Amino acid sequence: MTEVIEMLMIILIVTLCFLMIPFNTKPSAVIESRRKFDVFVRLYDKPYRGDAREYAYRFQIFRTSLSKIRALNEWAREANDTAIYGITQYADLTDREFVARQLADLLPDEPGGGAGGPRAYQKYVIESRSAEMKNDIIFSRARRDALPAVRNLPHRVDWREQGVISTVKNQGGCGACWAISVVDTIAALAAIKRNDRKLIDLCHERVVRCAANGNNGCDGGDTCRLLEWLAEESYRIGAAESCLERNLADQEGGLNCTGESGVRREDGALNATLVKRFSCQGYENEEHLMLRHLATKGPIVAAVNAISWKYYLGGVIQYHCDSDYELLNHAVAIVGYDLNATVPYYIVKNSWGPRFGDHGYVKVAIGRNLCGIANRVSFIELV
Repeated sequence: MTEVIEMLMIILIVTLCFLMIPFNTKPSAVIESRRKFDVFVRLYDKPYRGDAREYAYRFQIFRTSLSKIRALNEWAREANDTAIYGITQYADLTDREFVARQLADLLPDEPGGGAGGPRAYQKYVIESRSAEMKNDIIFSRARRDALPAVRNLPHRVDWREQGVISTVKNQGGCGACWAISVVDTIAALAAIKRNDRKLIDLCHERVVRCAANGNNGCDGGDTCRLLEWLAEESYRIGAAESCLERNLADQEGGLNCTGESGVRREDGALNATLVKRFSCQGYENEEHLMLRHLATKGPIVAAVNAISWKYYLGGVIQYHCDSDYELLNHAVAIVGYDLNATVPYYIVKNSWGPRFGDHGYVKVAIGRNLCGIANRVSFIELV
């Protein structure tokens, strides 16, 4: 009998010990992060899948990215259409690596032309007739996120719906945002100018390789210097099918860069892709002029600060995007806007491929010069 009692006591003690041990049915944070990282590596076919040391290093960066993403999404989400941040193809890069890889390709001049005075492109500037437009749109100073009161402008413009916007490009390892944004905008304006509005995608690769005037090919360039060069040289941009280069980052030299290079006489874009005039100026307090041009003329080019786009998945950017001129590091095309949205926004065409953001596009809130989007804008007029 005593043995039975002792056995029961042992069983009772062991049972109580197990009951006192906390059981966690959820996977640990590290295990969950590792699972996400394994999926990420396969999804983006990362080259270090077989390198254990590099794999471990990138995993630690990835875990840091997860923490940053969590903080971005928890802060100041006042509207359902506020930007959403998450895992992108850049989640295994440090911020320094991301800047060097994606944002080291814009080489803007100093405001006002720098110490050397105004640049030559000023003679091509399209004069602004803004006095009669001042009251067309009123941005609220009381509430920074207030819907602008718009008069005499359509509340929504999206040139993609007109079939005049080319596919989203992927600059990859070539720092060519300065050329892609300008060339894609010129292609859209040429299509708008033609009566049939037929889009002819143009060869930005040739422009990357040939543009002089301080531009450095895949090592970076400047939208205003490029426009100046296109106008000065009367350079005709050929159709995309005329491109000879398919991998700019790996090829050197051997290219004829004359103004007629790669352009057939029967090419319908021959006469429509000559730049006649362009602007390169700031509209920090006059974004209504940007909207006016988008509505009446077509897409425009803008320099932006895209450092916070590293984890962008979609929605309207309203925060986390500094607007200082000195921080401009990327060039994009703006192809429309929506003032009917809860948070009015620009439709921004990026050059990081269709898998980035909203099928390659970014939405940036209107009226606050977010991301410096109004600091350095180019309106383009074709011959």
